Amino acid sequence: MSTRPSYNNTLQYLYNLEKYGTMLGLERITALLKFLGNPQDKLNIIHIGGTNGKGSTSAMIASVLQKAGYKVGLYTSPHLSRFNERIRIDGREITDKRIVELIKRIRKTIRGNGETEKRRNGETKRPIPRFYSAPTFFEFTTAMAFLYFAEENVDIAVMEVGLGGRLDATNVCNPLVSIITNVAKDHEEMLGNRIRDIAFEKAGIIKNYGVLISAEAKPAVLKVLTAECKRKRTVFYRLNRDFFIDAKERGPGFKGSRVQGAMGSVSLDPWTPRPLFFKGRRWVLKDLKTNLLGKHQYFNAVCAIAALEVLEEKGYNISESAVRKGLQNVSWPGRLEVVSKRPFIVLDCAHNPAGAEVLRDALQNEFKYKRLFLVIGIMADKDMKGILSRLAPLAYRVVLTRPKVARAASLDLLYKKICTYANRIELIGDVKDACSFALSMTDANDMICISGSVFTVGEARDFFIHGGNEARQK
Repeated sequence: MSTRPSYNNTLQYLYNLEKYGTMLGLERITALLKFLGNPQDKLNIIHIGGTNGKGSTSAMIASVLQKAGYKVGLYTSPHLSRFNERIRIDGREITDKRIVELIKRIRKTIRGNGETEKRRNGETKRPIPRFYSAPTFFEFTTAMAFLYFAEENVDIAVMEVGLGGRLDATNVCNPLVSIITNVAKDHEEMLGNRIRDIAFEKAGIIKNYGVLISAEAKPAVLKVLTAECKRKRTVFYRLNRDFFIDAKERGPGFKGSRVQGAMGSVSLDPWTPRPLFFKGRRWVLKDLKTNLLGKHQYFNAVCAIAALEVLEEKGYNISESAVRKGLQNVSWPGRLEVVSKRPFIVLDCAHNPAGAEVLRDALQNEFKYKRLFLVIGIMADKDMKGILSRLAPLAYRVVLTRPKVARAASLDLLYKKICTYANRIELIGDVKDACSFALSMTDANDMICISGSVFTVGEARDFFIHGGNEARQK
């Protein structure tokens, strides 16, 4: 019998926890994990934070470790289409049946199995609540991942930070190595307005006597990371000091004929990446290739390789062949993902100004097209102006849309933010309809880029890949 109705009903309980919003802090997750037997303490963990690139870096590490023969758990957020995407082992999503079972068990723990405490003489005190407040959606999901990975006896669990770091629900582990990919402004209402404040929150994942890897280069951020590593006696390995990319190897290469279009003289063929050259403290790896597009992925890749180098020093057997195959076969949908070539249709989850800058660079220098049609929907709590000001000027036409998420910005609000950066603007409330409209307006040599939010990209991906027939789960 199908578990789908039970799955949907049980998952709805989890989504109902979103009413509590995002509440940073470790008290609730610590209490919950304690009553679950502290599964995180049974795991070998790689902990990955940063403003952008942490998901891609996590996926690369998991892919390499799997090729090296290890059983690898991967926890990421949010998901594009299915909740199951968040929790995987060896690339396979957690099953509906196991999700139902885990949610029911954890709910039972939260409700309390005999929430009473007995006196020594046998008398019973009044019921004692185990939790002063319910766990948030992310805390519950993180507990699920820890418990699932521990019960499945994974060799290594790759855990992506949700928000910030210091008070993030994943920050209850003692990892083999920590990574902070980079630090930029995002979630300022919770992490602070100054870059050094945000860096301080990200640096919260640094552990006593641990190892930190980072590709960050901004002096203000490095000052914070260095101070925290010194305070905690943590080894700090940095890009361009302890590991390197060969600058001559990382430029993009272009092929194909060129035409004169609305965006100027451009090529009609996609970006062709050149091989990556990595030099670490022990490893020297030439002609590496990654399956993920964009020059920014080189920085994510070297963070991943530097962390793997640390694991090899700790006794893990990671061959050069595993590194090569893992990078070349990694999959991370929705990040400069090409779902069509004529016209180019590119999906990218850029949801903050730093991510929009990376996408802008790719659209200007790495992908070539005649005209750009930008379909964009952004969450209302994001820096809409910062995102739109970077992407809208590139577009021949902009289609504003709104994914089916309560936090999504209204079309009127988006229009007020974008009107100074674009002339040809369409307002289409449904993401599927927005994508269909853009597709009807393009020629084979044009490009459609869908961006602004993971949720927007998720709905667009469903439309382009599945024909819009699969309903997105929040």
